[in-house]
Amino acid sequence: MAKVAYSVTSDLSPQVVWDALTEFGPRRADLWPDLSPTSFKVLDQGENWARVREGTASLGIWSIERYEWTYPVITATVEQANAAQSGGTWRMKVQPGPSGGTLLTIKMDRRAKGVVGHIVHGLFQVTNGGILAARTRRMLANIRPSTPGAS
Repeated sequence: MAKVAYSVTSDLSPQVVWDALTEFGPRRADLWPDLSPTSFKVLDQGENWARVREGTASLGIWSIERYEWTYPVITATVEQANAAQSGGTWRMKVQPGPSGGTLLTIKMDRRAKGVVGHIVHGLFQVTNGGILAARTRRMLANIRPSTPGAS
């Protein structure tokens, strides 16, 4: 089982970060560096949830996940995947940072599946989330506020 927790900060406002994390349109693949546009598909969506297929083509991994959100927490639960067992979760909490901006805390609780899944989840665990934190920082750097003064 891979249990990892980490936090990252951003100069962006909590609302801008929240909006990006709950974005399930074409912009999502632009925001997340290792999300393959060809692997991303919204299967169903409601006001505070989305069921999506997403993956990283270069690693050959994919998952169907149900995202649910009520501010300030977003939870993604694996329904089906080739590198993780069903039921695993990501939990993302968006909070104002201590000096402004945003503090984003992420907890992963997943069980690997298959050879690639065990390698990837092992790297997450060995680096104590360092790989994931770097990925999240890249995503935050990709956010461009859509309105003046939104950051």
